[in-house]
Amino acid sequence: MRYSETLVDHFLNPRNAGLMREPDAVGEGEYAGCGDLARVFLRVRDGRVAEARFQAYGCGPTIAAASAGSELIALRPVEDLAHLKPEEVERALDGLPEDRKHAAEVVADAVRAAAGQWLSQRS
Repeated sequence: MRYSETLVDHFLNPRNAGLMREPDAVGEGEYAGCGDLARVFLRVRDGRVAEARFQAYGCGPTIAAASAGSELIALRPVEDLAHLKPEEVERALDGLPEDRKHAAEVVADAVRAAAGQWLSQRS
């Protein structure tokens, strides 16, 4: 099977998709190779992600990675997310084919950018 059941489920039933009104931070990640883009919105309370939402454009794995990533970061300290690795997003999908690993990178980049924005606003 090319894609895991977890990936297919997140693609067909994306969690936390859509805009967020008045987010505390927003970050984007993009893969120039095919134009995939993920935008992550964070609402932060007491230094932790109280709510995460996303917009994603591109291949199915990128949409699935954004969905899984939004669940992965829930309730986590924002400081930890500044160092989120693509491998963590990939594990949340039970793997990605070699030619689709950029999906996890796009989402991890977006999460790190949002975390960085929130942290820079606090200093």
